[in-house]
Amino acid sequence: MSELHFQPIKEKSREILNAILQTPEVTSCNLKDALVLRLACEEVVMNVTSYAYPEGTDGFLDVEIEKDDNRIVIRFKDGGKPFNPLAQEKPDTKLPWKLRHIGGLGIFLVIKKMDDTRYAYVDNKNVLTIEKVIKVIENKER
Repeated sequence: MSELHFQPIKEKSREILNAILQTPEVTSCNLKDALVLRLACEEVVMNVTSYAYPEGTDGFLDVEIEKDDNRIVIRFKDGGKPFNPLAQEKPDTKLPWKLRHIGGLGIFLVIKKMDDTRYAYVDNKNVLTIEKVIKVIENKER
């Protein structure tokens, strides 16, 4: 299991994402699963670094990554204002682009691409957990 701690996080989204993607759990995934994980992690990290904490304050982001033979679980914890992204209204993807509201599409993609997505507010922390069933790599080359 990899445990990562980031503080401060403002304007560090790229650094945080790269650290997550370089963990042994993610690098040992096949390319297709790794790309889906990248998309999901990028969305979550961008949202936390951009919106979790009030303007003028900085915060932290803890990331725990667990992997077994058939799944990977990534848990994001931040001390920002309570916010359940899963409770937000789903975007109407049938509307033409010009009529759509801004926001919400990223978390919608995370939910669609992951096999399980859960939110909890525990010990004054937002905890967003994403889980993906993965394919085992027969050959270590990607």
